[in-house]
Formats: sequence, C-alpha cells, structure tokens
Amino acid sequence: MHHMHHRAMYLDLPGLDAFIAVADLGSFHRAATRLGISQPALTRRLQRLEQIVGQKLLVRRAQPVRLTPAGAALLPEAQAAIGRLRDAMRRAGDLSRGHDIAVGCLPTLAVRYLAGALARHRQGWQGGEITVFDLSATEIRAMLEQNRLDFALAAIGSEPWEIECIPLAEEPFFLVCPRGHRLAGRSAVSWDELDREPLVSIGPLSENRRIIEAGLAQTRVEASWRIEVRHLSTAVALVAAGAGLTALPESALAGAAAAGVVAVPLRRPALTRTIGLMRRRDRMLSGAAQDLMDDILRTFGRDQDHGTAGSPEGRADAPDGDAPAAAC
Repeated sequence: MHHMHHRAMYLDLPGLDAFIAVADLGSFHRAATRLGISQPALTRRLQRLEQIVGQKLLVRRAQPVRLTPAGAALLPEAQAAIGRLRDAMRRAGDLSRGHDIAVGCLPTLAVRYLAGALARHRQGWQGGEITVFDLSATEIRAMLEQNRLDFALAAIGSEPWEIECIPLAEEPFFLVCPRGHRLAGRSAVSWDELDREPLVSIGPLSENRRIIEAGLAQTRVEASWRIEVRHLSTAVALVAAGAGLTALPESALAGAAAAGVVAVPLRRPALTRTIGLMRRRDRMLSGAAQDLMDDILRTFGRDQDHGTAGSPEGRADAPDGDAPAAAC
C-alpha cells in the first residue's frame, strides 16, 4: 500500500524548467541544449524533481519521451506557474516599474472624487497602468489585507492597526423616495416615520448597511426591509419604479434626480459615513502612487501631512438638533 507522507514541499524551479523543456521537445538532448546545460545535469535535475514529487514524471525509454499520468497532471500547472513568474520578473525589471498603480474605490466615490485625480495624474506620469478596483467596502478591505492595493478611497470603519486611515469627509445619509411620494416634499424625515414603509436594503458586503444597522440599534426603530440588493444603483432604480424607499449616502445620489427620485435628509438618528484613504502601513508606495494619493488629499483640502479635512463640494450639514452618528 502506498503511504502519502505530508511534508513541506521544496519548490524546485530548475527541476520544473527541465521537466517543461523535456515535455515540450520530447528529447533529453534538445532540452539540455535549450537550457544550456549538459545532459547528465539535466538528468540530475529531473531525478531530484521526481524525488520531491514522489512520482515518476517521464517514460524515459520512449521515443519521443512521454509523460506518465503524474507528469501529465503536473505539466499544465507547471507551465502556467513558471509563465506567471516570468511575467512578474519581467514587469519588475521593466524600466517603467513603479508607474503601475492599484487603487480600491467604492463605486459611488469613483466618478465624483477619483476621476479628476486620474485625469491630472495622466498628464504628469507617462506609461504605466492604473487599475481601479471599484468594489464594495468588504472586498476592498480583503484586497488591502492581501496587500494587493497601493491604497483605497472608501468608507472607513473599524480597521485593524496595520491599515492606516486618513479621514477626509463626512457624508450624510438621505432618504431616497419616488417623486410624488408623501415624504418627497419634506425638509427632513425621522426614521420612526418609516415604520410602515417598504424599504430596500443594500447587501451585507456594503459598509452602508453596517452604518444604518448600527445607527438604528441606538433607537427603538425597527426598519421594514422588504428587498435586498447588492448595488446602490439597483436600489435607486427600484425606488424610482415605486418598489420601496431606501437610505443612501450623498455621493450615491449623483444624477439620481433625473432617475425620478428625491433625496430627503434623515434625522433621529442622522447618519453619516466617514470617507477616507486607507493603505497598509508596511507597503512602500511608488512615486506614481504617492503622487496620485497626494492629489486626492488636495481634492479634499488636505495636505500631505494629513491636515484638517474639507469637503470638495461643500455639502449641507446635518439637520439642526441632530448630532450625526459616526460611521466608525
């Protein structure tokens, strides 16, 4: 009976290179020539790889050399992995390295706050690629934890110590209702007035849902969530169609008036979310990434030393007599 021994497996890159070359060319001699080594050296590499894997990978007496079942299973995975490593090394050695930027951004913030900064950045930095991951707050946090982002523009919550947060602005939440609704003409609406209204909720990945639930937990109001969606634009469309009402932050309402909805300030409690920049403390930013982040800070009236926040568009304060419930 074959017993599998679970152990730490050594990653043998020279052996994998030799294995791929033999599989591609069907010949030890041609594979050794391609790699620039002797045939005995090639054989030793293959023997070591087979020892690590614990299986024969090649049928050596066949002409051309054939793969065993274990070799056939390993080959496509090895080719893909080696290919990715070569691409990564090529990118790391490219003269334009450091110009590529990975930014996380909530979809509601991308157009309003990020678009102008990206346009200005393109004028000052030639080459390189900017990838914007317009995802939910939960997905952005996961990418920061995996060190896949230079920084993110998102709603700040209770972040771990390794994530540095720079608060930039407070955004109020509004009740979104169809034009012609009984609450559409009000100067403000309290949550207890929504007791019998069907409400559209944003899915659990959204930071907005966490903020609303935390705010309502401070009151005795029990919201009647009837429909759940994932995207804020879907919630706005459902409200416009008369399927219910929803509560959304200010930046989610850009262009919403044309969609047949009205935004009314919410109070008791008046909820806000904190918009800010987030980055890993242990990630060194390239010059290009730092320049883009500094541009966004200036957009919010902040300097590079993280001074006092200001709103780029001058929102209205929360209704008088209501201290906003902090988002974090």
